[in-house]
Amino acid sequence: MPVTTYHTGSVETPAHSARARLDALLHGLRVPLRREDIAAGLAALAADPSLDDIALVSVLAEAIRGRLRRAAQKGDLAPAARASAEARLEAWRRERLAHLHVRARHRHEQEVVGALTLGRWVASFTAARSIRRRLLALLGPTNSGKSHAAFDMLAAAPSGAYLAPLRLLAWEGTEQLAERGVSASLLTGEERRSVPGARHLCATVEMADMDTPIDLAVIDEIQMLADEDRGWAWTQAVVGLPARTLVLAGAPESEPMIRRLAAVTGEAVEVRRFHRMVPLTLLERPVPLREVQPGDAIVCFSRRDAFALREALIARNRPPAMIYGALGPDVRRAEAERFRTGAAPVLVATDAIGMGLNLPIRRVLFAATTKYGGLGPQLIRQIAGRAGRYGQYDEGFVGVLEGEDLEPVRSAIEQAPTPLDAPLRVLPREGQLLEIGRRLGAPSLIRVLSAVAERFRWPASGFELSRLDDAMAMAEVTAAARLPLKDALGYLGCPADLRDRRAAAQLLAWMRRHAHGLAVDPPPSPPRRLERGVAGDPSDLAEAERAARLLTAYLWLAQKWPAIYSGETEARAAQARLNDHIERSLRMGASARLRKRWQGGSDGAA
Repeated sequence: MPVTTYHTGSVETPAHSARARLDALLHGLRVPLRREDIAAGLAALAADPSLDDIALVSVLAEAIRGRLRRAAQKGDLAPAARASAEARLEAWRRERLAHLHVRARHRHEQEVVGALTLGRWVASFTAARSIRRRLLALLGPTNSGKSHAAFDMLAAAPSGAYLAPLRLLAWEGTEQLAERGVSASLLTGEERRSVPGARHLCATVEMADMDTPIDLAVIDEIQMLADEDRGWAWTQAVVGLPARTLVLAGAPESEPMIRRLAAVTGEAVEVRRFHRMVPLTLLERPVPLREVQPGDAIVCFSRRDAFALREALIARNRPPAMIYGALGPDVRRAEAERFRTGAAPVLVATDAIGMGLNLPIRRVLFAATTKYGGLGPQLIRQIAGRAGRYGQYDEGFVGVLEGEDLEPVRSAIEQAPTPLDAPLRVLPREGQLLEIGRRLGAPSLIRVLSAVAERFRWPASGFELSRLDDAMAMAEVTAAARLPLKDALGYLGCPADLRDRRAAAQLLAWMRRHAHGLAVDPPPSPPRRLERGVAGDPSDLAEAERAARLLTAYLWLAQKWPAIYSGETEARAAQARLNDHIERSLRMGASARLRKRWQGGSDGAA
């Protein structure tokens, strides 16, 4: 066996290199062969980085095996030593071939994913590239009139689209246009409502149509470009919407990111700046819960804290409306309406109110100034800016509840906004992911996403791949169901909570039926107690919310595959019953047990 490492120089062909390396290897063998020579030679082979050719490794292994056989036949190698050497040789061959196959796969993945360059991605939006677009940014803080101006422009356009971050805001968009005498269709993941003759559309950003040219489009909350999870949808909309005028409305901090995107597409940006129309005043003294007034919105950052505040306010005869992330859009809409009309004088909300909802808030009071994942100045400003609705109040106020630190709020309100300089998030388009899968010969969504996550690089471009945690979790479920790549891609973005084991198991069962071409029925009806009366305690309400979310996921899938998820009518009826139950539960007072607990409380902060 060889006891020295042989490195090839420059040779004409791989065959010449293999022959030279083989000759050197065989030349190093000594007679008689000894066990220690064999061990040293195999160790040298294992450490030789130049053995990077699959065919060469196989040739070397076979040649060494023949040499061992001949040595044994001549009596130069004991049978036990030969058996040990061949076992070591086979282990080396398998390990090295496995390593080389992985390297070859990685090189191939790099070639395939690397072929998707920034230029090709931008060019793939052929409709947008075929027209001359005008980019107009309407930038200003909350309550500055930028959204009003955007809707005026949209209503005046012969055709157009309003793209919002939430289904509820898309709904509000149809109402804003209706107030201006313009009818609009609605398109969200869970709902399609087509209005005959309408040439305007209100949709969630992810549902944007990249193929049909229109006169004007409004992309709302443009600062979402910086969002690690959903920012790709705003990036894609700015680059790919085929609108002759593209209006980008949002926070002024987003201007640098907008200009970077425009530089990529080679388009100019016109910026109009808006200023707050109603002054915002900081409340220097923390507010005790007993001093909460009609028109106040109390902001916290967990469902548990929201319900604790709700019960404390009910005990003080101030039953609030509630808006938090687990509520479906229909219930959020109903709760917002209760606050608008004064049926609920106070609002308790999570940071869900920070995005777009039009509410008559006079004072924003933070019940907490920290949250999991951080509460940055931009989010504080956005939430605080909801105070002092123009046309209803002459002044807005922001402060904290008694017991909370005022300084984070003071700092956010008083300091100048810091321009956003985050990476521009991006995802390959569905057709591009399918092409990557085809070229990799990989029917698995997990393999495709893993290759993209590991190999996607647009150096020095300012773009980064969107965070894929949720997509990878969904890909694992599609792999368990053995869905083909095209169908598996369709499940990305499905609003099923995969952290909920029951929801994940239900989704897997649906996918398995889908994989076999079988119809999928809506989820089983929840217990009658979740559709009648009111929730007896917060756990009942949480169960109703969980059931409603599962129905939302079913309806989302029914929009993509109506022939498979064919129970849309039944699912909508069940969802309506659950939403009604949740609304009644939020309207009603606390349970007797909780009321008794809170009635004995002090008048301090909850």
